[in-house]
Amino acid sequence: MMIDPAIDRCLSPMSVWEAALKRQAGRLRAPRNLSVLLAAEFRMLSITASLLEAAADLPRHHADLIDRVLIAHALQDDLSVLTRHGAFAGYGVRLAA
Repeated sequence: MMIDPAIDRCLSPMSVWEAALKRQAGRLRAPRNLSVLLAAEFRMLSITASLLEAAADLPRHHADLIDRVLIAHALQDDLSVLTRHGAFAGYGVRLAA
């Protein structure tokens, strides 16, 4: 599969944290240096106090705290999200095809 270099591929540190938590729980096989490996392919987004406040202020359509931060990232930076989770659409987030 060819990846279009014109597409700005971003990643939230929350996704790295979630993968590490799932790896620790034995629910995901992933290397321990995942953030280093992903940094070569993705622009890492910043987590700021205002982003976390925005995530806390979102309507309660979805309770997963990590997903709520991802939703806040998408809304704040006008990003599309690649996810299988249907709850994201309830926030008006663009979903990647």
